[in-house]
Amino acid sequence: MDRTAPHQFKLKVLLVEDDVFTQQLVADVLERRNIAVHSVSDVANAIEAMQAFEPNVVVTDLDLGDGPDGSDLLQYIELHSPWIGRVVLTSHSSPTLALSPGRTLPDNVTLLIKPRVSTEEIHEAVLAALEQANTPRNMSLELTDEIQIVSQAQGELLRLMAEGLSNAALARHRNRSLHATEAMVHRLFLSLGIESNPDVNPRVVAVRMWQQGKVRVK
Repeated sequence: MDRTAPHQFKLKVLLVEDDVFTQQLVADVLERRNIAVHSVSDVANAIEAMQAFEPNVVVTDLDLGDGPDGSDLLQYIELHSPWIGRVVLTSHSSPTLALSPGRTLPDNVTLLIKPRVSTEEIHEAVLAALEQANTPRNMSLELTDEIQIVSQAQGELLRLMAEGLSNAALARHRNRSLHATEAMVHRLFLSLGIESNPDVNPRVVAVRMWQQGKVRVK
């Protein structure tokens, strides 16, 4: 039973590993560090879990058997949820050896070489991946170079969004109703000049603007 206080932030890790022993080992290490862990064994279940579990970091093996592999999942995260930290579990000292020809990994991926990895290194890799995901960087998104000015409250909202908090989690963190939080998020998008577009996720655009240093807090 999770006894975390309602407004206390608890790091959440989605673990994608098809080897049961490794999955249990990594989950146990992280849970002992008071990290919430949800484990799955393939990419399809990982993508589904991302919507419900809303992880801050994804730890994934590259070789997941038949079907999509870990690199497919990492590319999906890079495109749809770039604020999520990414850790790769691999048996190869060079991860490219575990990839199919022509496949690559996104930037800002933290590597863990198994089975030599220690319990301390697993925990440190998760924290490093979270920090990398929230460090301003050029993510090659076609956005205006104009700097957008937001209020302190909106800046804090953006920072929490970059950490992966959902609207429901933002509402709990700020002790506001979900309706009020959704309205504030919408006003934030307007302040950033993000127009409604069914083909674009405004949350991704907002977070990338924040990460690229295109937002200033007044």
